[in-house]
Amino acid sequence: MDEGQLVKWHKAVGDKVAKGEMLFEINTDKTTMPVEATSDGTLLAILLEEGAFAAVFTPIAVIGEPGEDYGAALAAPDGGNVAAPQKPKEENLAAVNATAPVLSPGNLKLTPKAKKLLKDEGIDPASLSGIKGTGYQGGLTAKDIKASPLARKIAAATGVDLAAVSGHGAGGKVMKADLAVHAAGEKKILSVTPYKGIRKIIGDKMSQSKLTSPHVYFTESVDTTNLSAFRKQLNETLEPKIAVSDILTMAAARALKKYPSMNASLIDGNIVVYESINVGTAVAGNNGLIVPVVKDVQLKRLTDVACESKDLIARAKEGQLNPHEYSGGTFTISNLGMFGIENFTAIINGDESAILSVSSVRKKAVVMTNEDGEDCVVIRPMMNIQLSVDHRLIDGMLAAGFVGYIKQLLENPVLIFV
Repeated sequence: MDEGQLVKWHKAVGDKVAKGEMLFEINTDKTTMPVEATSDGTLLAILLEEGAFAAVFTPIAVIGEPGEDYGAALAAPDGGNVAAPQKPKEENLAAVNATAPVLSPGNLKLTPKAKKLLKDEGIDPASLSGIKGTGYQGGLTAKDIKASPLARKIAAATGVDLAAVSGHGAGGKVMKADLAVHAAGEKKILSVTPYKGIRKIIGDKMSQSKLTSPHVYFTESVDTTNLSAFRKQLNETLEPKIAVSDILTMAAARALKKYPSMNASLIDGNIVVYESINVGTAVAGNNGLIVPVVKDVQLKRLTDVACESKDLIARAKEGQLNPHEYSGGTFTISNLGMFGIENFTAIINGDESAILSVSSVRKKAVVMTNEDGEDCVVIRPMMNIQLSVDHRLIDGMLAAGFVGYIKQLLENPVLIFV
């Protein structure tokens, strides 16, 4: 991680804190994680508000003794932000109130990053006089400087007064998009959200996968008549109830066992084929897309997979998975059938070599051969499946055989378990 988002404080300033007690929660790359206090004491200051982002190693709170002066600690090179402001002497108050000093980086209360930003971009300190700092005791942070570097460059080149531009970035920061809207003068913005955090991590990983793995796609239509009847019969006798996704997971594991070269990764110039069949299911959670993984499916019964999947998916939607529960997959299933999607193409996940996308079941006219050997048109519940593969590892013949076998298993689901 380069940065994290603070989700929730479990303590308020002035509260007693015990070592090992939950202090706050953060969003990591995929999940919400609790963070415990590392010492006893009193929470003297909160330096990062809920919902805000901070780079790793940035101080976000102070624990100490009531009345303790912690300004010097924060001002130290390894302490982070800024020193506590010095209270002016009584005889100087009138002068302070009467005369506005000339602003410079030296007499502005700036975090180290904000000072560097001023220096690197040549920002006039006077332009920051009206900004309300969100750092410790009102100090200006880099995020408080209201325009992004790109927005400042564009404004300087085009002669735009940034003070006249409405910012929709974090804390009202002026972004490139705001300049475009200002220039157009006709588009109203509902909201502008920084492309960072969970959404950026997902986007970066998908872009990297698409860039480095040559994707090839194979599509089949599956008649789900027997699958639906089989699942209904199972749920009349089994607990927990079996979801379609559970049968899909078992079918994928059976197919991967028959075609082990599909259960592989390309790592450091080596093709690694796995004995473990770890099947992930893409889930849309509170923190974005996440793929909880059922490990060693080849060793488990359908009811075991159903229990584990139900628990993982429920916690994934709430952002409560531990990292090992959404990592280590060897194959992924992305099922959008419940949303009525007829067909879609999925991007391969992480270091895996294939992903199976599953669409909705729709009644369609299908040509079949009747008992007399004649063609006839019947109405059948049909479901599209599409296999995306990394062509560096998987050739067309292998992929075609795999997706054909998946179709056979789903149309005759008893074969999954014999």
